[in-house]
Amino acid sequence: MGRYFPDPGKALMNISGVWASVFIIAVLSISPFVKYTSFKVLSRYRRFIGLAAFFYALFHLLVYLVLFAGLSLSWIVSDLIDKPYIYAGALAVVLLTMLAVTSTKKMMRRMGRNWKKMHKAVYIVGVCVVAHLWWQVKSDITYAAWITAFIVPLLWLRIRQNPIYQKYLNKTS
Repeated sequence: MGRYFPDPGKALMNISGVWASVFIIAVLSISPFVKYTSFKVLSRYRRFIGLAAFFYALFHLLVYLVLFAGLSLSWIVSDLIDKPYIYAGALAVVLLTMLAVTSTKKMMRRMGRNWKKMHKAVYIVGVCVVAHLWWQVKSDITYAAWITAFIVPLLWLRIRQNPIYQKYLNKTS
């Protein structure tokens, strides 16, 4: 019943969520880090770091489905109604799944230039992570604030580099 012992599901949920977030931050950090330093070798590890983010996010989802919801459809449906942050997390996992499936060299060749466009969805994943965290905050905002403090500047930096937004940003500055 979990009344007298610590809940392992809660610990696994927290740890897997933390590591998924850390790897999302790491994968978002690679492009600016490589661009502004001479440490170009780091780009080789982008796929591995992205896949680590995917597997931790998938594990986070599986812990929820098995240990919290007990694979009960009625429990999951009631959680979807009561806890909107699940939508942001689920969207992040779906996008990460799409990115993981298309991250092989064969898929890169098959998709051509569209592969790069599709993999920009990692920025949407970053927004989903921030939304997922802030929607579930009850009292302690420390974790959400730290993750936001790392993800938002990385997203802002990417927006500033995008030529589509340059003309709008230059008008306001």
